[in-house]
Amino acid sequence: MVWFAVLGGAVAWTIQFVINLGFTFAQCDQPIQRWALPVHGWEIGLSVVAAAVTVAAAAASLRIFLRTYRLDHVAEVEREGRGEAPPLGRINFLAMIGLTVNFLTLMIVVLTAIGAPLLPVCQQA
Repeated sequence: MVWFAVLGGAVAWTIQFVINLGFTFAQCDQPIQRWALPVHGWEIGLSVVAAAVTVAAAAASLRIFLRTYRLDHVAEVEREGRGEAPPLGRINFLAMIGLTVNFLTLMIVVLTAIGAPLLPVCQQA
């Protein structure tokens, strides 16, 4: 659950980006090879799925963070070598990283969902 909390949003955005890029390449190839796809509809759908996964990962990060943020009693036990493996301090730190990364990833997904459908397909610079 910790790894989903840390990497879930980033992996969802990466998959969204690669699939959107593939759709764009397929749509913008030579006319004989073009797909008849509603690219903007697919981009919005992929963005919604990526946003849902990112929100779920952020919720998991928040849950883990709230369960491990009181480390006063844990630090003493772990210093004496009677702690759990992995240490709760490390899990708390990963939960904080997950909260930060998932927030930033959600912003990227939302900006992609807003910006990509507004641009014309296959426009050359």
